[in-house]
Amino acid sequence: MNTYLKYKSPGNQFGIFISLSLGFLLLTSYATMLFFPDIGEILVNKNATSSPHLISRLKWAQLVSATLSFVVPALLFGYFSSPKPLRYVGLYPRFSGSLILLAVVLLIAVQPLAGWLGMLNSKVHFGSIHQQLQQAEATYNQSMQTFLYMKQPSDLVVNLFMMALLPAIGEELFFRGALQNVLLRMSKKPWVAIFLSSLIFALLHGTFFKFLPIFALGVMLGTVYFVTRNLWYTVIIHFLNNAIAVFAVYYQHKSVTLKQFADDKLTAPFYLVLASLAITIAIIYYMKQKSETVLPVLMTEEEQGDFHTI
Repeated sequence: MNTYLKYKSPGNQFGIFISLSLGFLLLTSYATMLFFPDIGEILVNKNATSSPHLISRLKWAQLVSATLSFVVPALLFGYFSSPKPLRYVGLYPRFSGSLILLAVVLLIAVQPLAGWLGMLNSKVHFGSIHQQLQQAEATYNQSMQTFLYMKQPSDLVVNLFMMALLPAIGEELFFRGALQNVLLRMSKKPWVAIFLSSLIFALLHGTFFKFLPIFALGVMLGTVYFVTRNLWYTVIIHFLNNAIAVFAVYYQHKSVTLKQFADDKLTAPFYLVLASLAITIAIIYYMKQKSETVLPVLMTEEEQGDFHTI
């Protein structure tokens, strides 16, 4: 049926997606104020008492927020766009084991580059607004410390779900599966779609002092999605990236290196940074070559046509 959004102009698709996103963002804000009015204090006040009950409510609020802000708009966009909504936003039922392995290696390979970009970002001075941004960063770090407080293995499992699995699925659906796709159809230029979706991805994380590594991660994820057309690979990379950070926080008391990693203070020699960049590019290129043999089996002719018309 040509009533689906994929048959409409890219401008109409973009307008409807943005409307859905803003609508659910407002709904999320209202739901948070209505059902979780007591969590704000433990996020911004260093002297506030973070009881187990309040931390539990904070995590419930995060679950509601991530679901309404990212998962629901992306899935609804897929539903309105195609009779196969999950496939339209990149969630195909089949994937390649070798590409999954490459995705894991890619995440490892990019770490020196990400660490160097984080170090570079930390040295940027933002002029007259630098102090205000530092205060906002301190608030951000305070909220992360509160959220990631873990005393026992069950806390680790909960945080792996809340901070690794949920963001990996929700953010990849939203930023790559929906936003990048519609930007690609509008611009017909992959680099524009990847750049803009990665820029928004980094800005919405709310931290200017970690902007560069988050933006670089977004570019990497966007490129992997573009060359593979399958969101599961980026979900796996995103999940493992966040899971490593959660494990580092949980075990930081056992290792100086893990403590530095958890505090974003682990750096590598510049030659390793250059090697990291080269290996990252090489792996993505190989993933593209490998995907060209997988896509004809994975996608129908109509679905391949959707991408060929971009």
